[in-house]
Amino acid sequence: MMRVQIAKIRRSGVRTAWEIADDGSIIRRLHTLCLTFPKRFIDTAEIGTVWKVDGQIKTSTFKAGDHEITERYLKVKKAEFLRPSGELLVRWIASNIEGVGDVKASRLVRQFPDLNEKVRSKDVEALSSVAGISIDSVQLIIKKWPSEGFYAALEWLQESKLPLSLAQSLARVYENPVKTLSEDPLILTAFGVSLKDTLKLIKRTKLNVPTSRILAAVAEQVAVKYCFETGSTVIPEQELLTLADRICSTNNFESQDTVEAALKHGSLLPVDGGFQSLGAAIQERTVGRFLTKCNERSKGSGSLLAEWENDLTDERIEAALQSFEGSLPFRMTAEQREAVMGAVKSPVAIISGGAGTGKTTILLALLSIYDQLSTGIAQYQLALSGRAAQRMAESTGREAQTIAKFISDHLREKKPQVEDHVLLVIDEASMVDLTSAYKIVGLLPYATRIIMVGDVSQLPPVGGGLIFHAAMDSTLPVFELTQVKRQGDQSGIHQLATAIRSGRIDRKLLNSASGDTRYTPESSYDAILDEFKKTSNPADCIVLTPTRKGPLGVNEINKLIQAQFDEFEPQELHYKDPFMDWIPWITSSGTKLRLGDRIMVTRNDYDADIRNGDLGEITEVYDSPKDGAYGVMQIDGKLVDITDDTIDSIDLGYAITIHKSQGSQWPKCILMLPNYAGRMTDQSLLYTAVTRPSEELVLMGDSNLIRSAITIGNSASTRMNNLLSSLPR
Repeated sequence: MMRVQIAKIRRSGVRTAWEIADDGSIIRRLHTLCLTFPKRFIDTAEIGTVWKVDGQIKTSTFKAGDHEITERYLKVKKAEFLRPSGELLVRWIASNIEGVGDVKASRLVRQFPDLNEKVRSKDVEALSSVAGISIDSVQLIIKKWPSEGFYAALEWLQESKLPLSLAQSLARVYENPVKTLSEDPLILTAFGVSLKDTLKLIKRTKLNVPTSRILAAVAEQVAVKYCFETGSTVIPEQELLTLADRICSTNNFESQDTVEAALKHGSLLPVDGGFQSLGAAIQERTVGRFLTKCNERSKGSGSLLAEWENDLTDERIEAALQSFEGSLPFRMTAEQREAVMGAVKSPVAIISGGAGTGKTTILLALLSIYDQLSTGIAQYQLALSGRAAQRMAESTGREAQTIAKFISDHLREKKPQVEDHVLLVIDEASMVDLTSAYKIVGLLPYATRIIMVGDVSQLPPVGGGLIFHAAMDSTLPVFELTQVKRQGDQSGIHQLATAIRSGRIDRKLLNSASGDTRYTPESSYDAILDEFKKTSNPADCIVLTPTRKGPLGVNEINKLIQAQFDEFEPQELHYKDPFMDWIPWITSSGTKLRLGDRIMVTRNDYDADIRNGDLGEITEVYDSPKDGAYGVMQIDGKLVDITDDTIDSIDLGYAITIHKSQGSQWPKCILMLPNYAGRMTDQSLLYTAVTRPSEELVLMGDSNLIRSAITIGNSASTRMNNLLSSLPR
């Protein structure tokens, strides 16, 4: 094994490193040494850290401009963390402490043989006495200096063959992590280690853990897993006992005392209908109490900026609404006007309605009234996906952002301050999960006015909880819209959507008299291609399907549509692989990307300003890297470089799952009905799909899937939660 010290971390995650001699000096080599670490080491392999590593070294040569560069690549198979000392410690300090280079770091290490003790005792006076070491530098050294607990945890994790990345988290929480873990190793499950691995560790190390503590951990793990899989936040008692018995029987534990043990150790709490994990209970109570507190806030309280609420009368609201209506080419319905008036008067408002019921018009009216009557209240418009946020911004003419970005922006180190008095608008609120809602309310001031806009018939959250649905069942101000405005009553799309929403189906609705809805049982690849080609602009048509897998899933249909351009031999997107040099990029779904391809963003990248769900096109593909980029993509109207950071965030986007489509619209949608997707297709998924097109809906495949989905009903109805207990009733 060779000893190395991490020098730099590239954007791709590859580490460059110095090879280190026994005396700590650098062994000079002609070519740069690059390391790729296994996943369990990656978060710990930071700049300046020292390792013993082993693995196969390969040489790679590539061109950068006119220069030919050769590097050595080591794929790490074995790794052992070492504490830096002497010259290695000098380089650690120089690499991690801004303003302290090798010379100043050397002075520190030479002057204080007991440097570790000086730093841990926070002896600022002594440390800052070294020439060139300022008080600010000393404070930074103290802040970044690894604790003894961190090193001890690292060594313990290495011996236990657990992810080393846990060390930092454990050291932050516990003063003596090893002692704590030795006394109660089941704490590891709270840090993401599986119960199975933790029980193996207990058995292997022969740690003495009380049976009741193990049963409590089993109960908690079962509850968390059940809620993750079902979207519930409550597990019924019988489900808890049945699932716990499966784990206990394979580990020679008696399961009959599981519930008693869970309650004794506080891992679960009893609620109506079953039990909740402590985390879910805290999150639901926090969200529920915040909404209740906001709703009960008296006019003008909580912030000086809220004093305008004291003058909020029906007459002023009516006058502002009439002013807004004067800008419209149509008349608002009585239902819409009532919703607007009520929502302005209510600090918290829930607006629910099916597709085309005028929710956007109501939102425009509300924002206009706030502009007219409030004294500059700060406004935040949030949506779950990037595409939904963009559509929201286009509809209102105001900035909108994803929920993830709002949370990220206000949790980062140099976070902007959220104003004392804000208006928060959440679109597609039926899809907002409990964890996201919990993070949002934790950032908001007391004087917050909230508008949640959604549709309970559409998809429930991908994550757990039912925030919007529970709010609808509470006594919070709820305004339901029923009259469709987007399409006329003769629209086949509207008629089919209404039928599905109400839980009925008439096969005649699959082929509308107006021609905007068509059904064919044909779903051959030739038929799909023929239908797709009928649209002159590919960006105006999307293929929707319930699943990623199978012959009618996203992956295969994307390959099918992409292949129609094979005869033009479009240029393939390549990237610089550490071991294989300049090779074609293969996405996680196993496809290549080519010039002109429609693409979808699959994860958030705030640095590149792209969001999960954004759609676009590859507009340039390079023959070799240009300033670290491999090509250019156009995402929702903006040009973005395809780099090591962004290339892993894109896939083909000719076809997408119905889940990814929520919050978006296209002129034409082709909806696949695979006969093998019955279990995953419910009423809410089907309703979401048929409400995505604005002009034309084409259904292809097995129409029995429609009847099956309606029979299954809305999956949200099977979720259990306890949020309503914290909301006004």
